[in-house]
Amino acid sequence: MKIRSRNLYEYLLQSGALRGSEDDIAFAKQEYRRKYKQQWKKISRPRKEIRIEVTLKQYEAIKIKAMELELLPTTFSRSAILASTLIKHYIPYKDRLLKILQFISRIAIATSNQSLSAGQVCELASQAENMLLLYLKSDE
Repeated sequence: MKIRSRNLYEYLLQSGALRGSEDDIAFAKQEYRRKYKQQWKKISRPRKEIRIEVTLKQYEAIKIKAMELELLPTTFSRSAILASTLIKHYIPYKDRLLKILQFISRIAIATSNQSLSAGQVCELASQAENMLLLYLKSDE
């Protein structure tokens, strides 16, 4: 049997496969190749890692805010960091803002077409205002 790689030969010696049958050696070679590929992927992947340290009080505050947004603390932290850069702008409670925008759009369309009565327009404006106030209070 010819082994071209010094690292493979050392792996086969350490695993004891050289003292086994041909099937044992073939299996050990496959295992070595699998581990080698995993290690290569780990080294050459384009991800970079940032580790930060926070106090217990700071972590609790992050955890509470993340739970309010229904996110994991790490996801929330990543989003907060990226929001402060130009990469991505994070908007919490985006669905609520879209609902408010729909109310305002309906008001604008209704006033331009004069399709709704003044009372209905006032009702829509009041709903949009209340939703916006709730949004701003929940974001604090």
